Amino acid sequence: MSNLNHRRRVRRAALALALASAWPGGAAWAMSAPDPGDIQPAPPGVDVLLLYGQHLRGDRVYAGGERAFDGLDFRADVLTARYVHFFALAGQTTTFEVISMGNRQRDAFDRDGLSGMGNLVVGTSWWPRADESRGRYVTWAAYLSLPTSPRAGEGLITGEDRYTLELQGGYMTRLAERWTLEVMGQAEFYTRDDSSRVRRDPMYRATAHLSYNPTDKTRFALSARQSFGAAERLHGERLLGSKNDTNLTLTWAQQVNERVQVQLQYTRDLSVREGPRIDGVQARLALAF
Repeated sequence: MSNLNHRRRVRRAALALALASAWPGGAAWAMSAPDPGDIQPAPPGVDVLLLYGQHLRGDRVYAGGERAFDGLDFRADVLTARYVHFFALAGQTTTFEVISMGNRQRDAFDRDGLSGMGNLVVGTSWWPRADESRGRYVTWAAYLSLPTSPRAGEGLITGEDRYTLELQGGYMTRLAERWTLEVMGQAEFYTRDDSSRVRRDPMYRATAHLSYNPTDKTRFALSARQSFGAAERLHGERLLGSKNDTNLTLTWAQQVNERVQVQLQYTRDLSVREGPRIDGVQARLALAF
């Protein structure tokens, strides 16, 4: 490969890495950032299949808090399937989870775009405290993203050529009869991206969900998320500085019946210090069986 082609590939990979560290998940999202109400577990023995569809966009790119580029024209459609099995371990609710995702994307530097399956994620959650009568829950979770994507290293935002370990801790409490508050801390740790040789510092997130339930089947929520870290380097030289980004998300969720829930979200970055500023919409269908 010529030096020019190598530089182009590294530049494209660096842009994709910046996007991958910025896109909201759901999982926030982080690989698996819980939505409002997710800290409350289902009973052991229940299986849940969650299907997500996201449309994300971003035009402005920031460096050091200042607008560095306008006209990125980034667009991405992301599809995710997440299987969660709830079971009891030593008398406490635990899960085993598998997450599969894929996306198509384009931007001003690649009008032809890119699409494909992303990485596979496996994880587990554990509830050392689950007091349903008082509406209080404590949960710990861990997720590992495996570089299984057939397009790893090509710039697909869901298919980085690296391992990622995410650790979570969360707390939920009932504030009043129809109000709940959830707070969560997350940390992501990364190996070196094998294709681009880019190294990323750990990323830390703090998230809060304030929910209002006008009925037992309906939820409205406002979520705030703050992200820190994730500076990127190539051969010791900085490609992307540390993040200090703020995001807000609005959620509506409706329990159709005991086994089906639908959810719609709008998410928007309010401020970004490093990388693209993203907004988007997401739909989720949850099926319990």
